[in-house]
Amino acid sequence: MRRAVAVLALCLIVPFSACGGDDGKPPPRRADAGRPDAGQPDAGPEDAFVPPRDLAPMVDAGDVCGDSIRGITEACDDGNTAAADGCSPACAVEEGFRCPSVAGACRAIVCGDANVESPERCDDGNAIAGDGCDASCQPEPGWACPIAGVACEAERCGDGLVAGFEQCDDGDAVSGGCSADCRLEPGFVCRTPGAPCTPTTCGDGAREGTEQCDDGNVRAYDGCDPACRNEPRCAGGVCTAICGDGVILPGSTEQCDDGNTTPGDGCSPTCTREEGFACVLEPLPLPDALALPAVYRDMRGVSQTAPVHPDFDARGGSGITFGMVQSRLDAEGRPAWSGAVVGGSGALDAASFFDWYRDSARNLPVLDTFTLTRVAGTDAYTFDSSAFFPLDGRGWNAPGAPSPEVYPEPHNYSFTTEVHTWFAYSGDERLDFRGDDDVWVFVDGQLCLDVGGLHPPEMAVMSFVDPAAAGDARQIAIVNACRDRLVAGRIYEIAVFHAERRCCGSNFRLTLRGFASQQSRCDWTCGDGIVTRFERCDDGPGLNTGEYGRCGTDCRSRGPFCGDGVVESALEACDAGPDNDGRYGGCNPDCTLGPRCGDGIRQPVEQCDAGPDNGASGSGCDARCVLTLL
Repeated sequence: MRRAVAVLALCLIVPFSACGGDDGKPPPRRADAGRPDAGQPDAGPEDAFVPPRDLAPMVDAGDVCGDSIRGITEACDDGNTAAADGCSPACAVEEGFRCPSVAGACRAIVCGDANVESPERCDDGNAIAGDGCDASCQPEPGWACPIAGVACEAERCGDGLVAGFEQCDDGDAVSGGCSADCRLEPGFVCRTPGAPCTPTTCGDGAREGTEQCDDGNVRAYDGCDPACRNEPRCAGGVCTAICGDGVILPGSTEQCDDGNTTPGDGCSPTCTREEGFACVLEPLPLPDALALPAVYRDMRGVSQTAPVHPDFDARGGSGITFGMVQSRLDAEGRPAWSGAVVGGSGALDAASFFDWYRDSARNLPVLDTFTLTRVAGTDAYTFDSSAFFPLDGRGWNAPGAPSPEVYPEPHNYSFTTEVHTWFAYSGDERLDFRGDDDVWVFVDGQLCLDVGGLHPPEMAVMSFVDPAAAGDARQIAIVNACRDRLVAGRIYEIAVFHAERRCCGSNFRLTLRGFASQQSRCDWTCGDGIVTRFERCDDGPGLNTGEYGRCGTDCRSRGPFCGDGVVESALEACDAGPDNDGRYGGCNPDCTLGPRCGDGIRQPVEQCDAGPDNGASGSGCDARCVLTLL
């Protein structure tokens, strides 16, 4: 009844001031539900009131915009009525600014300053989109940005959105390709986030997934191996660095090489060390078997139907024929005919020898692997077979072949073998060979073992620690000449070229010792202040304490923080978790109370706000932020 009288008196005394609505009734009130619109418990019965958004000042409180005195009907007053400085000509806060609770200049809210201020929902210290917090400081889909100034992270692996350190996210599809921690699995490509991954096809000419290369074939020794991995390119012990081949080359600019070009694992796609990681070079663990790509070429001997090769299943010999090949590989990395041994146990001519190790109309190439088994307790690997027939049922004798080869024994004779590998020279390497027929071993393109010619099984040794182990004076000279060109610590290619030229019997024994490899291993460091994909946070040396606002000691957990949805009474006024967005009656991103009736700043939905004086006699503003008679 008092309120009605007061309003009536006002209308009689000040006839030109607006009173109530169009019907002269006082503005509507709203009962305090005890919960603001943010859905969180409020700070008291008064601040829960949310005035109608169409509420406008109904009484002239005597406030003068631009006089540097912030009145109860003004949201700001910076001493002028200019626009675009944060405080509008009507003394309302302009979008993108924050103004003091007392009169004074406003300041711009800057996205990228590592402070989260409404209407910002995140601020990771930059205004660049694509890192989880966009250019207007709003979280991007699939990302979570729980701490101001810290890089955002993937919200959840399996949500179908690629974010943070995720390489893929197939939406928890049951098919393979994307691991449980959203890392790309070998042999798959994940083209579309949220969709199942699909297998890659090495040799289709399209480099996809974890493939390091794809040159449109699955041939070995052409720069891209049959598994679509880069092959080293070395000459003179100096190799061209190929990031992702797993080899750190002497004098290389590579800081690391962990055998892939995947980002976020410590070694970048350009083989530089990523922040937060330390990379060391260490020997590769010796595998139980050494599987090397092999190229076999099936020939048709002169006793077969065309197309025949004149150097196979023809002529004969009884011992090693030295000097059949030149001491250096040719420009294509193949043995070159010397011309010194014509016919007999040698080759007919340069043209016939040319396609022993090149594809031609006279041979069929077959790609395979040549597997050496580790000798227990040693660094030696050996292959030993007294029945070496890798092309039985293959090549010219493949099922359904129109004119299979026929020999006195039920095997496919007449073929060549080519195998390469790379090693860091230390001086203790050794290669032992026993077999028939021709075998030449080249290191860095230089002939290091000569077992040419048509002959029964012969023994030969290439020992860099003891060249005299070769036995024959000519062989010793070849091994010494080879060794003298090598420099410890450099990377060299070893190439073995073999030919099985006559029936009957095929023996092949090869032993490699000391050809160990190294790779770089990169590990993350908790406490260096750099967050890697293996860490959730890292505050730096001595700061990962797990206390409020701090990272856990393991860098994989956090202590309590603003935004976790739990109010830390001694440190936070509120915490609405992901709803800390500064909405009216809610919680600010810094866990202070959001704008509300009683905070002393008139919001657009309020007629006035006298702060703690709301409702007090003479304040001109009631407890609901509605103007009253002075």
